[in-house]
Amino acid sequence: MLIKKIAFGDLEEAFVESRLSDGLNVIFSDDNNRGKTLVMQGLMFSLGYESIFPSSFNYKDKYFYSEVEVGNVNYEFLRKRNSIIIKSEDAIQIFNSVGEARYFLNEFVFSVPRIQKEGRYALVDLSLLYELFFIGQDNRSPSGLISKGQFNKSDFKSMVYDFAGFSDSQMNTDDLKAIKDEIKSSKIQLKDLRKKISIIRQNPNVAEMVSRAYDSEVVQEKIKKISEINKNISNLKRSRQREINRRSKLEQLVTELNSLNRELSEGNVQCGDCGSEKIVYSNSDLTFEISNIDVRNGILKSIDQNIRQKADIIMDFSREINSLQGELNEEMKDTPPNFQQIVLYKEQAISEFDFDDQAFFYLNRIKMLENQLESYTNIDESLKEKRKSIDDALLKEMNDLYKSIDPSGNLVFEDIFTKKGSTFSGSEGQEFYFCKVIALKKILEHNFPILIDSFRDGELSTGKEAKMLEIYKRIDGQIILTSTLKKEEYSNEKYSKIDGVNALDYSNHQDCKILNKQHLPEFLTLMSGFEGIVL
Repeated sequence: MLIKKIAFGDLEEAFVESRLSDGLNVIFSDDNNRGKTLVMQGLMFSLGYESIFPSSFNYKDKYFYSEVEVGNVNYEFLRKRNSIIIKSEDAIQIFNSVGEARYFLNEFVFSVPRIQKEGRYALVDLSLLYELFFIGQDNRSPSGLISKGQFNKSDFKSMVYDFAGFSDSQMNTDDLKAIKDEIKSSKIQLKDLRKKISIIRQNPNVAEMVSRAYDSEVVQEKIKKISEINKNISNLKRSRQREINRRSKLEQLVTELNSLNRELSEGNVQCGDCGSEKIVYSNSDLTFEISNIDVRNGILKSIDQNIRQKADIIMDFSREINSLQGELNEEMKDTPPNFQQIVLYKEQAISEFDFDDQAFFYLNRIKMLENQLESYTNIDESLKEKRKSIDDALLKEMNDLYKSIDPSGNLVFEDIFTKKGSTFSGSEGQEFYFCKVIALKKILEHNFPILIDSFRDGELSTGKEAKMLEIYKRIDGQIILTSTLKKEEYSNEKYSKIDGVNALDYSNHQDCKILNKQHLPEFLTLMSGFEGIVL
């Protein structure tokens, strides 16, 4: 991926950055608050990253644009709030959410990894993917992710394995002993609870039946399993219905737009109040004028693509539902005698006792842990070694990079995330991020650029910075960094004198005011490339 242009603004003012090269770029200024971070945040937001703008910047009213090249094909991204438009040389796609856009990106632009999450394989969020190569200035935490969404650092590691071609095991070898110990402890607790369980004998026959059944792990497991399957089926059906409803709305919109084609061929459509012949299509964030038939046909093509994607998503849900229904049928085939009565009267018989709930918890906890243990022991040994080889290669590269920039430093990286609560002093945090993103780039050989906002954070020494820049220059791909210079550094034209650095000076920007009238004409021209859009 090559970033060619970044822009953001509205009808009143804007900013456009089109001076980026395909090598090492350093955006700098002689003071803070000159817009460097907003440019980086605006770029990532346009590509689908979560919002990390400062509260003082009203991003919800702005349009964010970027032009990128992927595989020798140019793509233009335009985002407002949650809606994204992706334009290529021969098509334009409109998405109501980032989640929808990632399916298109995965199919046509670049691969989005899939990992196992909550029992099913799913495409990762774009924010998680982009943290392979993007380090923002705010919310940095070496022990976790910068963007705190539904995915966590364990998911990040799973994504790295998937990116490398090795599916994740969802189990670390360090957890093996802990799981065995917890199984042993839970069994002791369960045995003790069973001795304490008693049944209310309001209905002796039912109580006797439930008592016998309650001592049977088979029945308890059956009750829990069937309940869980039904719950999952219900959740999937709701998700599928939402997608069906969205597809129906899109199909209805296609019908209306096709009807509009016929009306326009027979005569003019006008507003009954003002007489205007201007017709617009809009979602919650973006508006297009569709009086032009080429624009309308482009939107129809985009909607048709969305409908096809919805059909795939609905089919995925249907397959999962059918699979679970098959599991449910199998479970019901071999239910114990009087199972329905046991389910019906169980709560009445033992609801006044606390021990039953605790026993349920331990019983299911043991089963879940045993399943994890079995899953772990069944993992192909060669795959385990391959995943370990990725970990080892990343850590070796990180530690080698660290020693190359700080030979006397005493840090030793043991993971791509630090332990929670670990603190770095001075520039150590920035050195950690440098080593991490470079190592990921080299080991995974991904085609994304490296983007680091405030890459000298923590008062990075001049010597270390010079070594970093030399390493950056040797990276095959685009690098975009931002930096705030001290006065003497700025006076000496620091970055302008370094060979191989494309130095972009932001010092003359107004304090806390990067948007201006000067860039507005160019920005509006970029917006006009999205035929029919109404700002």
